[in-house]
Amino acid sequence: MRYNPHLATVSPDEFTELMAIVRLADEGPKPRTEDDLWRSAYAEEQRQRRIIGYQQDLFGSKATTHYHRNRTAPDWDRPPVETIEQKLERIQGDPSATFGPPRSDRPSILSPAERASIIRRAGNWLAVRRRVRLVDAPGSVDPAFGIQRFLGREGVVWRLCGAPFDDHCYVFFDAVGAERTAKIEMAELRDLEPVQ
Repeated sequence: MRYNPHLATVSPDEFTELMAIVRLADEGPKPRTEDDLWRSAYAEEQRQRRIIGYQQDLFGSKATTHYHRNRTAPDWDRPPVETIEQKLERIQGDPSATFGPPRSDRPSILSPAERASIIRRAGNWLAVRRRVRLVDAPGSVDPAFGIQRFLGREGVVWRLCGAPFDDHCYVFFDAVGAERTAKIEMAELRDLEPVQ
């Protein structure tokens, strides 16, 4: 496709940029890296470990899948949930209030030096496939959502993050109880500890 100035609604530079994007869509997928191959093999292995077997329906309907029950989640001291009244009282008149309750031992926003220090300390153990445990989490507005649901649980580092989230990584948590789906969550490095 060529640029036609009589019909065009964009500049020649914008047209060139748009055509480059269109041509990228025609390229095949990138070759899979060793980490990509490991991720797909690990996810399939975890799925197979949960399945006991399949039961065919006598009348031709969809087969039923039976699963192993996973071990229970570890007991972990969680901070008390803030009530709505406490939240409203805490944030009254403060336009820059944090969502969760503030903690003196865990600032919600880190300085660049603090972030660099956390990344430097994690450099000794942080790698894809490394087993980790979630030992801390930020306060949450609603305890039914957020990373704090996985406190005390173990998993593997699934994927590393780049800037501006280089002090985070994705963790594939081990299933507990009756969980059937993969739990892959983004966690801060300061909240993780390596498991030997």
